[in-house]
Amino acid sequence: MPLVAGIDCGTGFTKALLVSQDFSGEISILGKGKARSGINVDGAATNALSEALAVAGANRPDVAYVAATGFGRYSLGFRDIAITEITTAARGVFFLHPEAGAVLDIGSQCTRAISVTDKGKVHEFKSNDKCAAGSGMFIARAAKYLEVPLETVGELSSKAAHAQPIGSVCAVLAESEIINHVSSGVLVDDILRGIHESLADRAGALLKRVGMSKQLTFIGGVAWQSGMVSALEQRLGVKVYVPPDCDFVCALGAAVLGLRRLASRN
Repeated sequence: MPLVAGIDCGTGFTKALLVSQDFSGEISILGKGKARSGINVDGAATNALSEALAVAGANRPDVAYVAATGFGRYSLGFRDIAITEITTAARGVFFLHPEAGAVLDIGSQCTRAISVTDKGKVHEFKSNDKCAAGSGMFIARAAKYLEVPLETVGELSSKAAHAQPIGSVCAVLAESEIINHVSSGVLVDDILRGIHESLADRAGALLKRVGMSKQLTFIGGVAWQSGMVSALEQRLGVKVYVPPDCDFVCALGAAVLGLRRLASRN
């Protein structure tokens, strides 16, 4: 069967995922790849797709259709279709977890709350404003200032004993708060936990507007951070489910929708 690629052209990383569908209709994930995004959207997508093809043991001519999503989707020159990340997030989550009613997607520059129908379609969605304080980029900048590797942020946050609140909604003012906390001798763990709780509160406000359910599916790169997961559970009082490869969910949704579009053409 022909391969379909879903490519998520995110602001931080570009993710590619390959799927195929057998004659019974069952969809299989065959490979995935990731590359850091930059000004060359096609270059990052090609690198990510090449990695996915290597995992799948396939070649570029084997790809019959390319569905692009993410911030740079319209800049991808070899796409067959461009789909919003809201739609692909809903479809990807539904593929993995059909009972999901509410989805939270936190990426490098945006936080989105999405309610999903029992058919895998978007019922309603809300996004944060453009300020970096409401996205994963703020965590990355804070980690850099605090001189801790980004991959350790989740674990450090989970160890916090006394979370230090970050009240500012502006990234610049929030960074000033962090500087003041450091100057006052506040532990790094407590500062990071405060950042996670601040993000959880903002995410909760968005989720209430789209309809909060008893279980929340959390996707995007920030979902890898265990401290953020526990902050959401504590602040919002819900069970948080993080799918495997949570940062590839939009690419998966794009690939699944691409399969449908390819079938409709044949």
